[in-house]
Amino acid sequence: MRGYGGISPRATIGLGSKLIGPKQNFLVGEMSYLNQAHLSCGPHSRVVIGRSCAIGYNVSIKAITHSLGKPTNNAAGPIIHLERDIVIGDDCWIGDNVYIREGVTLGNNVIVGANSVVTRSVPDNRVIAGVPARVIKEL
Repeated sequence: MRGYGGISPRATIGLGSKLIGPKQNFLVGEMSYLNQAHLSCGPHSRVVIGRSCAIGYNVSIKAITHSLGKPTNNAAGPIIHLERDIVIGDDCWIGDNVYIREGVTLGNNVIVGANSVVTRSVPDNRVIAGVPARVIKEL
């Protein structure tokens, strides 16, 4: 992708993928691919995807979100955002329709089952799935 210096030229960003936020805050390693994924970050957060990752269709990886205290624009002022980096290790497989929230770190060789909601960090060599996602197997 033009202008995204942190995305390896050997990575594949599929048609329909959306990267919303400062271009320099997205890092995608070589041989990783995204299929119609939605990645969001802000000026104070990053989305980091390691090498050789497979990111399924309709995956949302969001390092920025609305705060509970001020989630909307209104007469009291603008939205207050929360930002925390998301880091996905090498050789991860993220199934279709997964949501990964701000602040999550996935270790190397993690598999996330389709339709999961990832709210917590997970160490290397795990299979996780569910809403919220939980470890279902060690690799």
